[in-house]
Amino acid sequence: MTESNRKPIGVPPRRQSDNLAVQNLVKANRSPGTNGDAAATSPASHAGPLPDTAPKQVTFYMAADDVKRAKAAYTGTSGREMDRSWSDFISRAVLMEVERRERLYNEGNHFQGGARNLAPGRKIQL
Repeated sequence: MTESNRKPIGVPPRRQSDNLAVQNLVKANRSPGTNGDAAATSPASHAGPLPDTAPKQVTFYMAADDVKRAKAAYTGTSGREMDRSWSDFISRAVLMEVERRERLYNEGNHFQGGARNLAPGRKIQL
């Protein structure tokens, strides 16, 4: 490819105020702290804990071969299984195992607890 001899002429012009819908969408999607208005409307500014149905990030380790296998299954079937996302796929898989264990060990009832943090990376000693 050939190099261009063009010189930059400065910053691009500001958006026209006639397209407020786009500007409001961009403003709503900015991360908190980049704009004074965004901090007032962010979920973190509301007092109290998040509701139990709010998504929470979960991190875990899995064998590399198993991750490849899971990703292949997800990409090969997500359209037919109507998975909304990789997170949805993983969440449903975990909940299927939870329900199986509840049926097998707890007469189908939810186990008590689950609010405290688990020890990271440590195997449970029997």
